[in-house]
Amino acid sequence: MPRPGQVLIHNWRLKLSALGLSVLLWALVQTEPTNRETFSQVPVRVQIADTAWTTSGPPSPASVQVRLGGPPREIIRLAQEGASIRIPVGAVGSRDTIITLQREWVQLGQRSGLTVESLSPPDVRISFEPARTRLVPVSTRLVGRIRDHLALASDIEVSPRLVRVRGPESRLVGLDSVPLEPFDLSDISRSGAFTVPADTSGLLGASVVPQTATLGIRVEELVERVFDEIPVQAVADAGEAEVVVEPANIQVRLSGARSIVTSLDPERLRVWVPAEFLEGMAPGEERFLRVRVEGVPALVTAVPGTERVTVRRAIDQDDRPGSQGPP
Repeated sequence: MPRPGQVLIHNWRLKLSALGLSVLLWALVQTEPTNRETFSQVPVRVQIADTAWTTSGPPSPASVQVRLGGPPREIIRLAQEGASIRIPVGAVGSRDTIITLQREWVQLGQRSGLTVESLSPPDVRISFEPARTRLVPVSTRLVGRIRDHLALASDIEVSPRLVRVRGPESRLVGLDSVPLEPFDLSDISRSGAFTVPADTSGLLGASVVPQTATLGIRVEELVERVFDEIPVQAVADAGEAEVVVEPANIQVRLSGARSIVTSLDPERLRVWVPAEFLEGMAPGEERFLRVRVEGVPALVTAVPGTERVTVRRAIDQDDRPGSQGPP
């Protein structure tokens, strides 16, 4: 067994080199230059513990300048990650409050060796108002159109239909819905569930839970189906001479999702001339009138082969030339 003196001097050159390197690294750390940097536009955020109140808007000013000191590498990392100031408010005493910023409120992340030297301006004004919570419907904003070879096979389902909004009472009083971010239908290539975030740009100072909604979209192959010889109806009011329609039958072309179009019973279709278009027609008068198509399922497009027809009021027997009245 080696004696203590032998252990100490064993590999003494290697041990001496390691000690010298440690001392050198310690000296470098201790002599690393300290830099100072001013961060402008550092955002100010308010964290309220009093649930009966909320901020009625951003602090004034909403951002301040922060002067930091510390190792250059830490300052560079913080500049990349970003800093913020979080003001804790335990209880609200008045609607308008001026708060002096504290250096410990500056959020520096995991950066070590940094010190907050100054804050400018040192004070911010915060306005509070009573908080309110409401359940508000979600509204969708659809842009674009389904691709030419596809069609919607059912209405778009939104889940959830209601979201919980909490914020300043003045902002929630007239709020009738929370819109989702615009959703482009042209991006759809198949059926599915699509997550869309809520648009909170008009809800400054309010929170929305949940912050996203799901759109359930079902699409199928787009197909066309043509129905020939659909009669055109034009019914005269009681007591008036009948009307004659030319042509008496027309073609109707339907387009939509395969499952809807192929299952449609043609007897459901009705092509007619609205009664209000016939008002005031004199015997023998002709009008060139637009037809309407009814009985078409939702999400299906109907195009009549003839959009307008000729309608003629018949001449009563008593009104014809040479006719004789009752004896």
